[in-house]
Amino acid sequence: MKIDFKINMQDVNSDYINKEIEQFGAGHEPGVSVIQAVDVWHESVVHNIGQVASNTQLIVATTDEAVYERIPEGENLLAVRGTVEDAKLYVKFSHFIILAAHQKIDVDNYDFSWQKQDVILCGFEEARGVDSRIYKHFYDTFDHLEEAGSGYGLYDKLVKENTVLLPSAKLFVHEFSGSLNLRMNIWLQQLLAIASLRGELKKSESVTVCKELDRGFPESAEELLIMISRIDAQLQKRYDSRLTDMLNHFNKQLTVPLKNKLDRGELEKETLISDMKKLGIKNIFYKALNKGDAKKLVLAYCFPPYNDTSGNVMAKRIHESGEIVDIISNNMDRIRTKDEKLLNLVSELLDSQIMLDGPQAFSSWGSIESYMHNGYQQFLNHRSKYEEIYSRAMFTQSHFLGYEIKKNNPELKWVAEFSDPLHKDVNAEMRYAPVEDDDYIGQLKADLDPKYHALINDNVFNLCEVLPFIYADELIFTNTHQLQYMIERFDSDLRELVLAKATVSQHPTPPKPMYSLVQSYYKLDATAINLAYFGNFYDTRGFRQIELVAKQLYDQNINNFRIHVFTNLRGNTMRFYNGSDFKDYITLNPYVSYFEFLNLAERLDILMIFDAETVGIKPYNPYVPSKLSDYRGSSSFVWAFTEPGSILDATVEERIAITRQHEYHEYVPTFKTLAGRLNKDLYRADMITCSK
Repeated sequence: MKIDFKINMQDVNSDYINKEIEQFGAGHEPGVSVIQAVDVWHESVVHNIGQVASNTQLIVATTDEAVYERIPEGENLLAVRGTVEDAKLYVKFSHFIILAAHQKIDVDNYDFSWQKQDVILCGFEEARGVDSRIYKHFYDTFDHLEEAGSGYGLYDKLVKENTVLLPSAKLFVHEFSGSLNLRMNIWLQQLLAIASLRGELKKSESVTVCKELDRGFPESAEELLIMISRIDAQLQKRYDSRLTDMLNHFNKQLTVPLKNKLDRGELEKETLISDMKKLGIKNIFYKALNKGDAKKLVLAYCFPPYNDTSGNVMAKRIHESGEIVDIISNNMDRIRTKDEKLLNLVSELLDSQIMLDGPQAFSSWGSIESYMHNGYQQFLNHRSKYEEIYSRAMFTQSHFLGYEIKKNNPELKWVAEFSDPLHKDVNAEMRYAPVEDDDYIGQLKADLDPKYHALINDNVFNLCEVLPFIYADELIFTNTHQLQYMIERFDSDLRELVLAKATVSQHPTPPKPMYSLVQSYYKLDATAINLAYFGNFYDTRGFRQIELVAKQLYDQNINNFRIHVFTNLRGNTMRFYNGSDFKDYITLNPYVSYFEFLNLAERLDILMIFDAETVGIKPYNPYVPSKLSDYRGSSSFVWAFTEPGSILDATVEERIAITRQHEYHEYVPTFKTLAGRLNKDLYRADMITCSK
């Protein structure tokens, strides 16, 4: 079975680095070096001395002078005054193992044909503890092990007992600490050695370890934190995702005892987290520390690690609230990409995330029904925890589950948030998706006051507004225009009901550290004025608007600028771009990940944002672009192209410049003002182009 963990996966030199690591220590002769840590004389030392041979070495590490004096002189037999760390310097053979004072080793066959980068499973006798018996079964059945199904448990078995021969090239991946007991030091030695290996896992019938290590985790929080910090140092490197998952597995195991101490009142949570941060631990396993603490249940059909604007906003809402939550989301592999880093938005406040595996769709009844049914069953499993539920649409599935829980548990507070109007789209056309269950519609009417029956039909998007409007205890809207637009179709009684429990809250802004979580290496000319547009191109917002900005600037003899566009590179966009007279001033790029976007937003000079065009379509503009909240957290200027009377148009902030979209004569004066604040030139001779 292969063990193939690579570092620096994003480095251009990664292959070279990995090969160099493989070659480190290649000069060791084939054989086994045994380091035995001995504080007082033990009969096992006598036994192990008898195993010394031409390719088997015993190094006794001791701080006891009497032990040191009793070790006879001999080839491949050595006593070292000091610790295991001191003994490592004398290892001469290709593989090594570290034993406790009471442990014995039997080497029956001295013909070792292993490769120097391989890990070798030893036999095991006198296995009494749980970990050692698990390892023994693993060793006995190794020949029938299916590589694909090994999982993290495989590494548990390799790490938790000193029953493997490791390549001597990995001697110095861990420095033994006097603050940790021997077992924990050996754990880290084996874990960190395996974490940088690229070899085979093989079984040996010729080497057997007798008696297990002392049992248990470290007793003190200090020791646990040392263990976690050593693992975290590896997590901060650029490893492949399999290794990151494996290291996180051990991170979680070591965090659970800390949670137990919190629950017993032996530690204070804020102090513990502060101590972890002081140690430089960045990958704090909050889910373990928060286990069982959630009083709020968030219903978010699409949620990180899936990359989706609605899910990201929900994660930012959680961060803004500061409350520990459970989440019921759904597997979105078919329709959304994954970005594990997105969980950083909410990780400090996450108790449990329950990910259902139902159908994945925008608004189909099958996906809604599955999420409702399975989500409600998950709610029942933990019903006693919750005081509040919070749902957000898009996607529609979330509000349907919110209604189902509220209907059956009326004492729970239900907060429902709307990202945009649902019943009508951006072109003021009614959205429609059928409820394919007449019994469901009949039950809704049976549960509702008869005065609301006329509002119930078979349209998913209608019900997704109506049910929260009637049943939710609090309604969140992103702006006042959205609120007015969504309730204008109802009678005065329902409008008053909604207004009485409505709160207006624009999309939350990410915390400042999120803007440096991922470093972007996108190339920028620091002397030019760098503008950027991030987001989809739609019917009401597209490449032509970007091109128009470039044209207005060019026509007024401004050329020291570049507009960097990060969008969905569809056929129409590429055709418009290739035919543009101003493409020398526009650079098209595919989307970047969310955190690279935040980092770019911090690095660029001017961030462009456009209102959706609704004049002649809607009575007023009910939208606020969600990117505005992300832009607000950066240090860059924001250039907003607005519709008269929109929420964005009325925004007054020091770093936001407003230009009406169709007042083209204002483009250049606004840009000149921004260029002056940036202290950058408008024109450069070396930027003259000949594309026109």
